[in-house]
Amino acid sequence: MNVRIQQARDVQEWMIEHRRELHRHPEVGLELPRTHDYIASTLRDLGLVGESRPAAGVTVRIPGSAPDDIVSVLRADMDALPVTERTDVPFRSTVAEAMHACGHDLHMAMLLGAAKALVDNPPRRDTVLVFQPGEESDRGALRSLEHANLTFPGQATAFALHVHALAAPGSILCRPGVFMAYGDWFTVELGGPGGHASQPHLVGNPVEAASEITIRLRELVGNLATEEHVVATVTESRIGNTVNVIPASGRLRGTLRTLTADTRTQLIGAMQDLVRDVVASHRLTGALTVHEGYPAVVNDVDFITRLETRLGQTELAGNVVAMPEPSMVIEDFAYFLRRWPGAMVYLGAQGEGNRSFNHADDVVYDESALEVGAALHLMVADGI
Repeated sequence: MNVRIQQARDVQEWMIEHRRELHRHPEVGLELPRTHDYIASTLRDLGLVGESRPAAGVTVRIPGSAPDDIVSVLRADMDALPVTERTDVPFRSTVAEAMHACGHDLHMAMLLGAAKALVDNPPRRDTVLVFQPGEESDRGALRSLEHANLTFPGQATAFALHVHALAAPGSILCRPGVFMAYGDWFTVELGGPGGHASQPHLVGNPVEAASEITIRLRELVGNLATEEHVVATVTESRIGNTVNVIPASGRLRGTLRTLTADTRTQLIGAMQDLVRDVVASHRLTGALTVHEGYPAVVNDVDFITRLETRLGQTELAGNVVAMPEPSMVIEDFAYFLRRWPGAMVYLGAQGEGNRSFNHADDVVYDESALEVGAALHLMVADGI
């Protein structure tokens, strides 16, 4: 058996214990005081003194046994989601409206497992482990990248993985180039004079305008998505507060996902035209605002090729799966890959009987994925 795979297997039960403890106590956003302390304390117990910054994560640098002037940067995200857990696992969340529904608890446990193995079996390369908060919507990567441990001169590679709740446990989904989408958020504000519900012919109705925008947005996306996948989803509508008044204002919010910068520009321009057309036809005022989100996660082709070759020489060769299309999920690991070449992969972790994707309140993950994830981190730490 490959030595790194065996080392990951040796710490499997230890990782499970930490994963479950982290799952019981989720925290949302950038301010994760308990999680920061837990990670820093666990690393100290291993003899690793890290750099810990409030709302910016924990990093630790482990010297390599035969450094080659290229640093391996390994990242795990820490934040949970504002979701009330609806599973029956014995270690379910004890925090109201907070759940590790995206699997970041597994990510932390895998990187802790790699840390434990590396204490007694140093990596070949100098390696920086990064535990990062605020991935879901707070650009926590940018704060973590300010750590002194990550401001070194010279070359590096960056690697991360993300569990996939509907992929077979232990499967490693790889893709060169665009791996995850550009992600933005939008707001449409609608305004009018408002009026009496019995006299709809006198004033424009934001409810009707919002409905038309929502329907036509789907048509617009269909027209754009001829060569690549495009997403524009309305996720929030706040209009009106009583049954006998035509409201004077309304708001729609939602998300945009594209795979190239050109398509992103086309989509935003077409949405601007759509909103102008609809508000004019309904005798309203209105405006579309697009809030820039995350850039696309773009995997380095050479890195992915080397990783697949390395895995092909181990017992994990049969676990590698080629992803035919990019994922429309977004991830702020994109900022790491803008600084250094590297990659993110999906790691299958579908729990028995689970039919829900990441973020669902009833999603269940298979903990056997922990040892595969830790093994991946260990192999990348050595350099591939």
